[in-house]
Amino acid sequence: MNSSFKDTVDNLLLGVCFVDCDKKITYWNRGAENLIGLNEKEVMGKKFGISKENCPVGLTLGDGEQRESDAFLKHKGGEKIHVKFRVTPIRDVQEKIVGATVMFHDMSKEVILVNKIKELQRTSSYDFLTGLPNRLMFEKALTSRFEEMQRNNREFGLLFLDIDNFKKINDNYGHNVGDLVLQMVAKKLQSTLRPYDTLGRWGGEEFVALIPHVNREQLYAVSSRLRSMVERSSLFTGDIVVKVTLSIGATLSKSDDSIDSLVKRADKLMYMSKTTGKNKVTIEMKN
Repeated sequence: MNSSFKDTVDNLLLGVCFVDCDKKITYWNRGAENLIGLNEKEVMGKKFGISKENCPVGLTLGDGEQRESDAFLKHKGGEKIHVKFRVTPIRDVQEKIVGATVMFHDMSKEVILVNKIKELQRTSSYDFLTGLPNRLMFEKALTSRFEEMQRNNREFGLLFLDIDNFKKINDNYGHNVGDLVLQMVAKKLQSTLRPYDTLGRWGGEEFVALIPHVNREQLYAVSSRLRSMVERSSLFTGDIVVKVTLSIGATLSKSDDSIDSLVKRADKLMYMSKTTGKNKVTIEMKN
């Protein structure tokens, strides 16, 4: 290796090493030294080992295919470093494989960043208190259901559910108890619905549910089951026992509906339940 090329490779932030056909290290740059903590003298002539059943270095030396992989390497100080590799074969003038170049970099920060992005995506899609899809996520599910209805002419049900007298719970017992009530109601509703139904938190004390593959009678039966389940439930916290009820509006989608018109209709039906006694289901009359 000429000196100018060696200087260039030495000053790369990437770890770079060359190995022979026995995986013995023949070159080790400063980037590798900085990543692993071992200098060139400490590694020269030793085998470059990746603790994997199918070591990408060995595989590339065998078949000449370039590979990318990731693995954990042990730093001189003892900690494990999550490293991403690229292994490229080295060939002589007769195209015979005489070794491999291994380039690697620390992807620990990259993994942390990916995990943070995933967490941000999760928190932007789900309600932090109940774990249910939030309004944005539910609207995406509603859009998908509309698209399916347009393709296959399959109507579906939408429920708008509101906890009765929720403000009084917050006023009488505090917002901590109010949060526990929301969690209890969410859990009861989720456990009562079918696996392919979609429950979401619309905001405040309001929940929404997508109920596919139902007719009007079935939608009313599902709604009544949800209302009854919540009515029979109680929250026990300290010496406080809290019972709540739901007012529900239920409607089936129509071919000329938009998301806005469907949600407004279900909301209006829920309000009718509120104003005519609460703890009841109001379903749209048949056309």
